[in-house]
Amino acid sequence: MTALGYVLLCLIWGSTWLAIKVGLDAGMPPLLGVALRFFLASLVLVPLAWWRARAAFRDPVAWRLALLVGVASFGFGYGCTYIGGMYVPSGLGSLTFGVFPFWVAVLAHFILGDRLSAGKLLAIAVGLGGLVTLYSGSLRELGPDTFFGVAIITSSVLVQGFSQIYVKRDGANVPAAFLSGIGELTGSIVLVGVAGLRGEFSQPFPLTTPVVASIAYLAVFGSIVTFLIYYSLLKRLSATLMAMVALITPPIAVLLGIVFKGEKLGVITLTGGGLVLLGVLLFQVAERRAR
Repeated sequence: MTALGYVLLCLIWGSTWLAIKVGLDAGMPPLLGVALRFFLASLVLVPLAWWRARAAFRDPVAWRLALLVGVASFGFGYGCTYIGGMYVPSGLGSLTFGVFPFWVAVLAHFILGDRLSAGKLLAIAVGLGGLVTLYSGSLRELGPDTFFGVAIITSSVLVQGFSQIYVKRDGANVPAAFLSGIGELTGSIVLVGVAGLRGEFSQPFPLTTPVVASIAYLAVFGSIVTFLIYYSLLKRLSATLMAMVALITPPIAVLLGIVFKGEKLGVITLTGGGLVLLGVLLFQVAERRAR
């Protein structure tokens, strides 16, 4: 079941980048769109948590982690992902997020005591070289707006890494439904507040088929199904191995972007993405050797 959950997680998350882009291209306000996505998902997850794990609602550790995930990951992190997604092709967004395992590994070194071997450091260096190449390619081949989008998504990576590490360290007994449900509800509240400051309430919210389909797919599959799987697996697998999902989802996202959106990435951009994924692969090999 663990292997099946891991594969399903990769397939769904590989498709979520395209779903986000479909909604944004159809005029969906980014922060209100993701806030609605998480709010709808929380309507299922919070009652599920109350039914299956009521004790978590009296656990201060569970609340601390859920609020951290809600603010850092579902709030700030996904807010940046959606705003960045306005400026970049869906495949490029996923490739940029491929550096997530390296950041998690660095945090795990200092917070969890997972030592960085020479092989891991080499892999991180390759991945960071790929990120620099991505930045160069996005600026030269796709324009300054795309470069800006890549920078925003990178900031999402940096913030979300912290919440994953602390969940791994302290969340062994926190039910996935509680962590996801309260986290997504908290994130939706944060996002609504920031959307108000950004002036999104004065923008039209088109309830067209692409927008509704995007929100519905992301709420059910991208928020309920995936995060129940993700936080369940995070308790059984290493934080770095879970972050390796980033090795598999980018090729899926790039392929779907080409097929359904006609996205085109330049040679430099694709080279940078390839280096990022090579670094992730090398890191996985180094971790297996360490074990």
